[in-house]
Amino acid sequence: MKQSIYLFSDTIIKRNSNTIIVETIKEDDEYETEERENEYFLSNEIVIPSGDKKYIPVENIEAIFAVGSLHFNSRFLYFLSQNNIPLHILNYQNRYAGSYLSAGKPVSGSLLIKQAQAFLSSNERMHIAMEFVNAAAHNTIANLKYHQNRKAVLSDFIEYITDLKEQIKSCKYINELMGIEGAIKKVYYTAWKEIFNYPLNFNKRIKNPPPDIINSLISYGNAIVYAVCLSEIYHTRLNPEIGFLHEPADAQLSLSFDIADIFKPIFTDRAIFKVINKNIITEKDYFTKNGFCRIKKEAKKKFTREIENTITTTIKNRETDKQLSYKRLVREECYKLAEHFKKEKIYTAYKTRW
Repeated sequence: MKQSIYLFSDTIIKRNSNTIIVETIKEDDEYETEERENEYFLSNEIVIPSGDKKYIPVENIEAIFAVGSLHFNSRFLYFLSQNNIPLHILNYQNRYAGSYLSAGKPVSGSLLIKQAQAFLSSNERMHIAMEFVNAAAHNTIANLKYHQNRKAVLSDFIEYITDLKEQIKSCKYINELMGIEGAIKKVYYTAWKEIFNYPLNFNKRIKNPPPDIINSLISYGNAIVYAVCLSEIYHTRLNPEIGFLHEPADAQLSLSFDIADIFKPIFTDRAIFKVINKNIITEKDYFTKNGFCRIKKEAKKKFTREIENTITTTIKNRETDKQLSYKRLVREECYKLAEHFKKEKIYTAYKTRW
């Protein structure tokens, strides 16, 4: 099975026949004290052998995530394009910065027209956008109920979000829907203080820059989720630039943000609850400078593994009665949208069982 590669260090990456070579550049960082080993890993806990250079057969690679600086040439990009391997870039603030995608992406002119028509139809756009917000709200409530069953005091938050969720179906305009989405997220993040085993300086979502460890983990985790969603859209014939909740705009892949909203509570948030409550990430794993909380490299690796463990976990899909990974469920979400655009089946967004 193909795997995703995460590059955490300042790295040289290049082609050698049908193999990709990755090599760490030894940089000095007064804030990084951990040993510089295993600077790369494949998902599913497959660790690339240690050494100054690592050789990875191209047929083993599904996508590349650059968390640190990356050095390459145009020949390497052409090699990625030939093998349909996306390259995703995360910036120094742990946010999604962009992707390099092959020109060989499968396209369908007729589906593109149908997707655009669905966006231009106010009824169709509202239906799809409401499904995104409704599913995201359901998945946040599922997270709260899980921790409420483990003695967290969350009933008031669950009731408040449930009431807000009921208002979704009465929305007539996208800005109303986004207002409810924002209110749900505000209540949801406020509830997190009841989930954590010990007090943390996290009161609300702040993105630029993230001032505390929870905001930094949210930004970093969500950046991975955006890239994963874009990779799965890339394998279908959908256009990632035409979103329904998020407005299409120049240099913005709106559909990947839409689909990510469904899966962020499952991929990012559950990983945060685990690494904090199980002391996988502690105060020694981050530092704050000029109001920006930075996660140390070793902690990023641990957190990334938790997200990847979830993404590659298989569950039984209620609709198909088949065992599918969560990553495959993201792609299935794209296929369901395509079916909706082609008038084959009305779109309903994915809702987790717990």
